Amino acid sequence: MESFAELALGSGGPSAVAELRSGQRSRTMLLLRALVDMASAHPGLPGPLPPPRDAWRLLVRAEHRSPAAVERLLLHPPVGVWLHRCLRRLRGLESEDGPLWSAVGYLHAMAASAALLTGIDFRGAVPVCEGGVILPALGFARIPDTTDVAEVVMSGQKAVVLSGPHSVTLPADFSEDAPDWHGLRRLRGEHRGIVCSPLVDDIDPYRDFLRIRGPERLGAEERQDWRERFDNAWRLVAEQRQVDPRGIGACLVSVVPVPYTAWPEPFSASSPEAYGCVLLNGATDPLTLAAALVHEAQHIKLSALMDLVPLIEGGLEEIHYAPWRLDPRPLRGLLQGVYAFLGVTGFWWDRLRRAETGPARNTAAFEFALRRAQTASGLRTLLIHAELTPRGKEFLRGLEKRLAEWLEQPVPSVPGRLASDLIEDHRLVHRMRHLATEPERTAQWAWAWRERTDPPRELPGTSVRPTRPEALARPALARLRLRDPAGFARLREGGGAGLPGGGAAPDRVDLDWAAGDTAAALRGYRARLEADPDDIPAWAGLALSLPDGVARTTLLNHPELAVALHRELRTAPGRGPDPMALARWIGTRGRG
Repeated sequence: MESFAELALGSGGPSAVAELRSGQRSRTMLLLRALVDMASAHPGLPGPLPPPRDAWRLLVRAEHRSPAAVERLLLHPPVGVWLHRCLRRLRGLESEDGPLWSAVGYLHAMAASAALLTGIDFRGAVPVCEGGVILPALGFARIPDTTDVAEVVMSGQKAVVLSGPHSVTLPADFSEDAPDWHGLRRLRGEHRGIVCSPLVDDIDPYRDFLRIRGPERLGAEERQDWRERFDNAWRLVAEQRQVDPRGIGACLVSVVPVPYTAWPEPFSASSPEAYGCVLLNGATDPLTLAAALVHEAQHIKLSALMDLVPLIEGGLEEIHYAPWRLDPRPLRGLLQGVYAFLGVTGFWWDRLRRAETGPARNTAAFEFALRRAQTASGLRTLLIHAELTPRGKEFLRGLEKRLAEWLEQPVPSVPGRLASDLIEDHRLVHRMRHLATEPERTAQWAWAWRERTDPPRELPGTSVRPTRPEALARPALARLRLRDPAGFARLREGGGAGLPGGGAAPDRVDLDWAAGDTAAALRGYRARLEADPDDIPAWAGLALSLPDGVARTTLLNHPELAVALHRELRTAPGRGPDPMALARWIGTRGRG
């Protein structure tokens, strides 16, 4: 594709996104036709609805009349979510509540939307669910009774939804509200002539690709809040030029407000099954929201690109370290993360260059340093372990070239130190959580400690053992120190009595670490380990706080061995070797 080189540098403007959209449209039509064929042959269908091929024919008629209007429908993100869910259900790979005919009936609702968008007179049956009729990409008609099927009628530019004696008349502008009709509304951001106007979807049952949700209409205040925050965030996105903001605006099709949280960082998500959709938690400031929009736009572009251009072979095993997540990831997921965080790195580099001295500059420097290090780490793993196609190699070379420019940039000492520490912190916790040492060799090392003799010449081997990850407190404290020094000082003086923005009250020792008081932090982490030797974040904190020497080197290089050996040597809580002494012994005795 013509725009491949542009995308490989981590950007991509409107022409690149247009190519990606074209590929997604073709893919959706192929999958839709496959669904029609499977549904038409299914013995349990069509239920009380007309045959699926009737809906297909109406959709094709509409496409012949206005390809652009039907493309809007085909690229409506909930259509992709429904399509993949329904195909899996028809293949027996997924189960859902509700009858199959109603799920397949979303196709009839799609066909009705296509006819309405293109002005075709028709009369068609559609399923009723969640108290009404969803017309994809248009809106939701509330139906007061309990019927399973309603009709959509278009005659002479007048459109109604009929259910027994009840009727809902659709407005000429479908995005407007009317009695018993909720139109699908938009957000709008504009700055320097660059526009982003995604749908704000609060009605479609398939809008949230993580689970099916009934309509949850935003109230007037909520809607206004979303409008203001999105407009302010878009100004920040449009200002930067590291990732073409016109391309970002072109690929953001819908924003879905969701209640999910992901403390200490805000929740946002996208999916290859929902091209152009971003799930967002509303509790975010404009700067954080802007970074999230860049992040998710990168995911959206890469997912669409990988549908057109194979970049990597296999890479589905969840065994690799991702420096932005505490659970092991497959190489394909790692590639997605590298691409997304390359864009975020560019965003923060732009903020760093613009910010004046003070908290804003320190925050931008920290985020820039953190994200570029995470991206570089993930990229190294891909270059070492991924089986890349020729285009995949070209793609990674482009990313490597772009990142190299940013790796050379200096950052202030305090933000740089915090970012460096958090990179180590994350890696240490990941290794101690997910790497299991070889039991027999670990037992031999434990015997050597007890008998005060030499251990085996080689260190125990390790294997990946995924466990449930947990959020770390230290990143939020580092951000607070840089963003709001006075607030951080008050929090520390108060002994950690509540963290602004959510989350449990932080431990005093983590506050000492964030403040750079390594002596106090070292004492605190040793005390925490004495109370609970399985406190993995405390082990990582100990490594971060130790002065240079054998013990620190051991904990940084072999943290999983120190934890496993300590666990092997304990006879009861609080009755194990001193962690620092054990780390020094491993470092002086280890040969591997």
